[in-house]
Amino acid sequence: MKKIMITFMAAVCAAAGMSCSHKNSGVTDNAGNPGNGSQAPEAVEAPVRIVGGKPAVVLKASAFRMNGDYSDKVAVTVGNDGELIYYPAPTDITENSKPLDLGGGWWLNRQGLSGNSVFTRYTFEEYSKLSIVPSREKLKEMIIPGSKVTAFEILPVAASKAMDELDAIKQYLHDK
Repeated sequence: MKKIMITFMAAVCAAAGMSCSHKNSGVTDNAGNPGNGSQAPEAVEAPVRIVGGKPAVVLKASAFRMNGDYSDKVAVTVGNDGELIYYPAPTDITENSKPLDLGGGWWLNRQGLSGNSVFTRYTFEEYSKLSIVPSREKLKEMIIPGSKVTAFEILPVAASKAMDELDAIKQYLHDK
């Protein structure tokens, strides 16, 4: 539920034109320039569509690279101050949350990672079996030292269509 709420809040902020100012996170943007680690403004498709008389935000799919093989590890996101700003509930973690290998070191983001995400020692299976969300302190203890997202790419595909567009996504990333 936390994942959904944070994603929704990020989408609302982006749709409203809000942005955050962060120090350089070491992540590069789509053009290879230093990024600011904030994905919310780019995570929506413009213009905002109207569905049932209300604005609807279409979240874009994203892909990432990481500095190790953490594909079976649950990710959390930390702010520039080192504090946790995103972590999933155990019920948010399923087989469909695991990143999908796109080749060339790229992975399809299916967990809600951002440029500031790091990886914990929890496997998807272990974490999904927890009966409660670990404390912030426990989650911080479980972060694998030095683990991080090294590149983050917003894709030209809606997140809801990503699994149907894997070949196009792979070609897009290959052409970058």
